[in-house]
Amino acid sequence: MANLDVGNRQRVVDKRRGRGTTTNPVTSDASMKDITAMRARLTAINATTFTAARLNTMTENDMLYAIRLNDDAAGIK
Repeated sequence: MANLDVGNRQRVVDKRRGRGTTTNPVTSDASMKDITAMRARLTAINATTFTAARLNTMTENDMLYAIRLNDDAAGIK
């Protein structure tokens, strides 16, 4: 499902990205720069939990949350 997230559905411009910037400030880490990198990172975290079938059902936000939860569980409320 996240493979199909190709753009902003509301067509709202994200001011945080700035003009001509291709990196997302929230996902500046190399392991969260695109869907392929996030899928590889989640598989490395736990291959039994994050199977290919499970990753296919996750959205981009689901993947970001799972990685952030793994990295800093105390910082997410």
